Amino acid sequence: MPVTIDAQDLRVRSLDVDFHEVSWALAPTTEDILDYTFQLLRSEAPEGPYEPLTVEMEDIYLFVDNVIRRDHIHVRLYYRLRVKHKSSGDIKEFGPVAQDPDPDLIATELRKHMNLLFREFIGRRCWVMPVRTFGQRCTNCYNVITGKRRSSGCYSCFDTSFVRGYHNPIEAWVSIDPPAKTEQNTSIGPLQTQVTTARMGYWPPLKIRDILIESENIRWRVTQVNQTEQLRAAVHQEIQIHRIPPSDIEYKIELNLGAALKDLWLGPSRNFTNPHNLENFKNEEIPDIFSMYPTTYPNQR
Repeated sequence: MPVTIDAQDLRVRSLDVDFHEVSWALAPTTEDILDYTFQLLRSEAPEGPYEPLTVEMEDIYLFVDNVIRRDHIHVRLYYRLRVKHKSSGDIKEFGPVAQDPDPDLIATELRKHMNLLFREFIGRRCWVMPVRTFGQRCTNCYNVITGKRRSSGCYSCFDTSFVRGYHNPIEAWVSIDPPAKTEQNTSIGPLQTQVTTARMGYWPPLKIRDILIESENIRWRVTQVNQTEQLRAAVHQEIQIHRIPPSDIEYKIELNLGAALKDLWLGPSRNFTNPHNLENFKNEEIPDIFSMYPTTYPNQR
């Protein structure tokens, strides 16, 4: 039996540095609530992977997460609510949510316009890999006594000191400025460096040391993030990025997209078509383009 109940008002609130208060409610239903269980999952990246935070609970709609590390101010915790039907085992998940300000109508509209601008005009398809900042420590290169890494080039943590190093990749549309080509003379020889700026919409939210990957396998490390906000709700991100040398361990991270690159359009399709009549315009590369924006545009018949 599929899960027919819906969770709503899934929120994360807190005025204490030691805990998050996660609450939710249920939409009116005729189902027996005791036929379902609720379980919270947590991650520091919106696309996971998520790990169970609680056991399966019955008829509970509030949980206090008091296992929070506050030594990294840029980390944001995301929560998912998993609803499970006891007899059939079917599940349904809601979220993710984080402790973010609720966007007002202006911020919501600005986000839509920014996403449209980057996705359809000036952005290119890239992938963001959020760096891990907590979890299982790497026993191959991390010294628990000194609190430092003993070596570099570790294939277990990719020099982050946490096992697996990075979370699941997240698709993003980014406009990257052309970088200046520079070279520095060091004791081991000349070193080529590239530093530039980029901009993108509010999603996914970036933090320092995240990795940005282009379709040409050019990998950048995020070094600074500036946000444009409306009533503290982010609508736009300006970032500074540093190109990772091809010899670094970050190029050993596998990027599993689930689809072949040849089947992905990496730039706005309309920028590569030049229709001379309405018939060609209808036959552009993206059929039924309005279906990409179900919450913004009306259904086309």
